[in-house]
Amino acid sequence: MSDMVRKIPNWLTLLRLGLIPLFVILLIDPSPFMLFMATAIFIFAALTDLVDGYLARRFGAESDLGKLLDPLADKILVLAALVMLVAQRSDFDGSPWVPGWLVVLVLAREVWVTGLRGIAASRGMVLAANSAGKLKSGFQMVAIVLLLLHDFQFRFFGISIASQTIGVNLLLLSVVVSYWGALEYTSLVLSEALEKE
Repeated sequence: MSDMVRKIPNWLTLLRLGLIPLFVILLIDPSPFMLFMATAIFIFAALTDLVDGYLARRFGAESDLGKLLDPLADKILVLAALVMLVAQRSDFDGSPWVPGWLVVLVLAREVWVTGLRGIAASRGMVLAANSAGKLKSGFQMVAIVLLLLHDFQFRFFGISIASQTIGVNLLLLSVVVSYWGALEYTSLVLSEALEKE
């Protein structure tokens, strides 16, 4: 396989990182068109994450750079989106599109797990992404798209539910799943550390 093909996953990750500033700029004071563009960019960036992961596994193009940049790009994309969503206010009651406390919980979990990964690495351990982490990422990406489409209405059995309501609840579900995964990571790292004491 050519070096060019091997580099595609990393180029997609770098593209995802490059799209984040544009996404943020569009959400500073968005018009409806800017909000549409920001949503399209977020969806595209999320899809590049799926594609680069697939290509890396399919063609054996995984690299140390990719292992570092890919999860970092995902975290920055999600956190940038959530922070910008807190900054958006409802036209009806002035409340943020996503509660700040929920974003704090997401951020705290990411900082905690990053710290655990650092401790694990210093002891020669590798904390691979567990199923809870992958599920969490999927929930977060879908939740953010729904939050960006905040005033879109879904109808279920004759009841109209705002996209924002579904997005907030899905984000809350992602937090529950992510903390369960963080608990598994914490238990693994602490048990390994205690065994070596």
